[in-house]
Amino acid sequence: MPFDLIALGETMLAFAPPAGESLRHAPHLLVDHAGAESNTCVGLARLGLRVAWVSRLGLDAAGDRILDALGTEGVDTQWVRRDASRPTGMMVKEPGARVTYYRTGSAASEMSPDDLAGVPIADTRAVLVTGVTALIGLRPHAAGLALLSGARGLRVVDPNLRQGLWGSERRAELVRPFIDHCDLLLTGTHELGELVGDGDAETLARRAAARGPREIVVRDAAAIGALAGGEWRTIDIRRDAAVDPIGAGDAFNAGYIAVRLRGGSIEDALRAGTRCGAAVTAAVSDTSAFPRSLS
Repeated sequence: MPFDLIALGETMLAFAPPAGESLRHAPHLLVDHAGAESNTCVGLARLGLRVAWVSRLGLDAAGDRILDALGTEGVDTQWVRRDASRPTGMMVKEPGARVTYYRTGSAASEMSPDDLAGVPIADTRAVLVTGVTALIGLRPHAAGLALLSGARGLRVVDPNLRQGLWGSERRAELVRPFIDHCDLLLTGTHELGELVGDGDAETLARRAAARGPREIVVRDAAAIGALAGGEWRTIDIRRDAAVDPIGAGDAFNAGYIAVRLRGGSIEDALRAGTRCGAAVTAAVSDTSAFPRSLS
């Protein structure tokens, strides 16, 4: 059977204090994994879709742990390459404050189009890559474009603009080609404004659509809108108190993509994405609180 989705991107070992504790004073830290694309893959796998994640990891215990965790979730990792000369990236989370990355020179920063050899890109129903992959190195940027160019199914992009990465100073320039090669764009108002100019959510979506995506979802603080077939739809959202909001966007993407790949309406997909995004904010982990059904 073909895969429902294949994703490309970096996953790091993640450290965070338990909920309610500070990094400075916590007697121990929680060890987890985190990466925009693999977070979405975990969500999709929990919802019963067949997914694969492509990347590079160091030939180290951190890489072993990530492979074990994703395999337990049902994510296919057969095309993950191990690098004996570069480490697996790491991140440290201080909930409510900041995230510090230790990913410069990581194994994933050397991903290249060659890493896609043998991956059934043309046969999968959808592919996913985010702007993080565009920003961690020149070779990963090329790999992301190769993934999108080789796909025949739905091409999904989340710009995921980030500071502190190799390409962050040129992030709009580097991520725009990903948008030009996608069918479904999942983004936030502020980052879309940085990519296509000023305006409200609908204006930005219509401007982005002129670049090629046929379906655009724009997340905002109080509402989420979607543009498809020339029609703009919105749903209001309520943001409850969060233990840790990191990973909510990836979880939203998983819920939305799951519904759309199963033929559900945009309205149902927006509601599913919103529920999944809210669910993961109840835990420090990016994925542990992701639901196992949409009912």
